[in-house]
Amino acid sequence: MSLLLPAGPVHDEEGLARWGSRWGDAAMPVSVTTADGRAPDGDVVIHRLGAVTVSAVVSGAQRVTRVPVRRSGADEPDLVLLLHPHGSATYRWRDGDVLAGPSVLLMHDSAQRCSLSYEGPFTAVVLRVPARAVGLSAEQLGSVAGTALPTTNGTAALLASFLPAVTSPAGWAPRVGERLGAALVDLVTLLVLEHSAPDPETVQDGPRGELVRRVRAYIDGHYRDPSLSPESIARAHHISLRYLHRVFEAEESTVGRLIQRRRLEESARELARPGRRAVTVTAVAQLCGFTNAAHFSRAFRQLHGCSPLEWRSRAFAASGVPNEAGRFAVRRPTAGR
Repeated sequence: MSLLLPAGPVHDEEGLARWGSRWGDAAMPVSVTTADGRAPDGDVVIHRLGAVTVSAVVSGAQRVTRVPVRRSGADEPDLVLLLHPHGSATYRWRDGDVLAGPSVLLMHDSAQRCSLSYEGPFTAVVLRVPARAVGLSAEQLGSVAGTALPTTNGTAALLASFLPAVTSPAGWAPRVGERLGAALVDLVTLLVLEHSAPDPETVQDGPRGELVRRVRAYIDGHYRDPSLSPESIARAHHISLRYLHRVFEAEESTVGRLIQRRRLEESARELARPGRRAVTVTAVAQLCGFTNAAHFSRAFRQLHGCSPLEWRSRAFAASGVPNEAGRFAVRRPTAGR
């Protein structure tokens, strides 16, 4: 869904607290100070595009400070990207300062201390992306936070040209907004991969490896759902289908085959359970997420080397349970292929 939140102008008589809350909606909870103690004139427009939030902040001289917070297990950390199409800010992260102007893209951990000092009028474009959407653990997020990237080439250049256009005050239709959000997640994921420079030998410990593990766990938890598909998995993880397939290029199986194999493995276990003796093969297939009995039988035979009925008969013979005709089959379940 694309949700446009026109925060509207804030004037100095409305107070710094209210202006700080606008900044918080756009980026992260902050406090704001000015030379005269009055809130600056300003405007904020916020778009929620799927999993991400994109905002434009237009204002004048001020200092914005993020105090550190202690994360709980339920907290969802964000990767915050900050771009200044107009004006500039002195970004202080830990003990260093960076002058962030139109040619710099900043990456920041939403929970960590930082400050932005603006000496005059500026426009800031802020992108908030859940760290989980790009496969970042809290530790990995901390490793990329505080990075200032030049917007002259690579993925940073693409984001620098794309982000200001996304903050159109007209907003976006829901379907368009979802796609824009997925595209932004893809670009940010590429940006992280591009600048974290993972060793090919240890890529499984990086953002891509984390995403692979989460997708596998998702399949384990949802294989019974007949609507589970690469498309639904991509939507659930706020990434594009193309990126999902690209992430699994180095794996031994595609996402679609992983889903099918998980269903077939579980259906074999269900068929062999004595407690399922009265349940038909078709019902077992449906229980494990299959919607087409003929397709299930073909796939089962291809993986296990026999039909579902043969598998069940062999399993019952091995455990001393009679088959449909009241006789014991002579062969035991094969190990599968």
